[in-house]
Amino acid sequence: MIIYTCLTNNYVSLPTHMPNGAEYYVFGVDNPPAPWKSLPNPTNIKDPIRLSRYHKINCPFEESVYVDASRLHLLNDSFVGLCEASLNETDFFVMQHPHKHTYLEECAEYYSRGWVDEETLINFTNEIKESGYKFNKFFSPMCTILIRKNQLHFNNTWWKWYMKGGVRDQLAFSVALQHTKVKYNTDDARSFLNRFTDAEPDGVWWKNRTGDYKYCEGGDPSHLVDKLSRITGLNKTMRYRAARLKETGQLILGDRSKYFTKNDPVLEIINGI
Repeated sequence: MIIYTCLTNNYVSLPTHMPNGAEYYVFGVDNPPAPWKSLPNPTNIKDPIRLSRYHKINCPFEESVYVDASRLHLLNDSFVGLCEASLNETDFFVMQHPHKHTYLEECAEYYSRGWVDEETLINFTNEIKESGYKFNKFFSPMCTILIRKNQLHFNNTWWKWYMKGGVRDQLAFSVALQHTKVKYNTDDARSFLNRFTDAEPDGVWWKNRTGDYKYCEGGDPSHLVDKLSRITGLNKTMRYRAARLKETGQLILGDRSKYFTKNDPVLEIINGI
């Protein structure tokens, strides 16, 4: 079994104590420490974030497991066993994000965090609308781990849409799922992750914030959500769950039931329930 990652700008160190039962490959690191083997990145992509996504999306192996570099230190024998079982059962596995974002919530997160600017999101939304994308069927993926066999058509479609919609890859992933009609297995991210690590709200899985970046100023996404609601036809009342922590001002989007109670006094409800 092959486990691989992509690492640009050396934002984390490759762990050297990796579980047995797999070969380990890294794109973007010359002379990596054992057990890692180096493979070259393309030379025509200059943006380090897009470069880090190239082989994540365009998987070069017939059968493999992709893992984000910032989570490699959490892999263990149980993880290898889970991946082996998954590869025996399915050709494609992806986790569902624990916040289970709608399309509006996903775009709102990108803008609010400064990941993707408003113009790019509006243009992307208009283009996938013209392609026949069904916004109410948006699947909220968590692409930190991907288990794949021979998904060339999906990978090519994912990359095509990724190059149109900013540096985040989840929106393009969901578009590729619909357009290719690929068969895939999924599981709630926490359910899968808790089988080899701690992915509860305060668990170790979420405590690594390395590799953060900003591409725009960001801020309150309300005006963007209004525009996207009109383009997509998604009802803002039903499809946009937003709240803010009263103490810190942090924006909370999507399903927050694992973190907060209904009508939690620490929250200011902005929209939805």
